[in-house]
Amino acid sequence: MARLISFKFLRLSLGLFFIILGIIGFIPNVQESVFTLNDRHGLEIAFGIVEVACGLLLIVGLFTFMRKKVVYAASLVVLIFWTARIFLSKIIWGLSFSNHGLLFIPQFSTWLLVLAAELVIASALFVIFRAYE
Repeated sequence: MARLISFKFLRLSLGLFFIILGIIGFIPNVQESVFTLNDRHGLEIAFGIVEVACGLLLIVGLFTFMRKKVVYAASLVVLIFWTARIFLSKIIWGLSFSNHGLLFIPQFSTWLLVLAAELVIASALFVIFRAYE
């Protein structure tokens, strides 16, 4: 029973995280703090919409009876989206090569700390995904 409650709490908290992150992502002049994409490529609004959808998928599954395959597929989509977001924000847009070597955007300590937080979120999403295999 305790495992089921903690699993539902994990889904609820991740769902709320994605909804809040998504809403903040498409409100003009509001930064997503450490999770920002810096909107250099105009993707902040698109990512915000997808993040809200991912959050809703996680939460709706708690209150509706969906087939196991549907929840499995939805969990996989959210996990793939979050992994792609990490790759884009930390590797493609978060690293820069110059005459002085490899530069981290923002500075290395912040880059590493945010990467660690994003990997914790990815791990939680993986736990949810694996629960429906």
